Amino acid sequence: MTRHLTETELALMAGGDCSPVSRFFLDRHLRRCPACLDRMTEFAILREDIAGVPMDDLNWDQLAAEMTANIHLGLEAGECVRRAPRESLWNPKIAVAFASLVVLLGAGFLMRAPQHARQVTHQISQQIAGKPVLESTGSGLELRTGGSSLTLMNHHGTVTDQTVSARGEIRASYVDSGAVTFNVVYLE
Repeated sequence: MTRHLTETELALMAGGDCSPVSRFFLDRHLRRCPACLDRMTEFAILREDIAGVPMDDLNWDQLAAEMTANIHLGLEAGECVRRAPRESLWNPKIAVAFASLVVLLGAGFLMRAPQHARQVTHQISQQIAGKPVLESTGSGLELRTGGSSLTLMNHHGTVTDQTVSARGEIRASYVDSGAVTFNVVYLE
């Protein structure tokens, strides 16, 4: 145990009212901590002093009145605490979590293609299925017709310039190990 024992633990230990498991751990701490051992000894002495008081000498009515007054005092203090203004509801961690959730939901909504857009894309792809398509991909320039394709590969160079014209022409220039390669593909 790295902390000192609480008053409750010391009082229970002094009275022998701990469970066997608690007693084992508390006893280990008491063997290493003289401050806690002294405080527990004080509780044991106090317990013996109280046990030595004859029961006939106690004024039970006075004890009951004091206990009732303490209970009422505790209840009134609890009401004061409940009526106290609460702390601000602002919590930066909750705000960041909420903002992240909003961004995630927004991104999911924007990335989801509407059903109408998917149908239009499918119709266009069916219309051009038999016509040649010329496009630039990550590996180079590609010409596709139906199920066949021809790719002019760039050999992992960096694309520096790329131009597409309405006449069916794609121009791409690549830089690879200091050499510049120009590819121009025409579609007629």
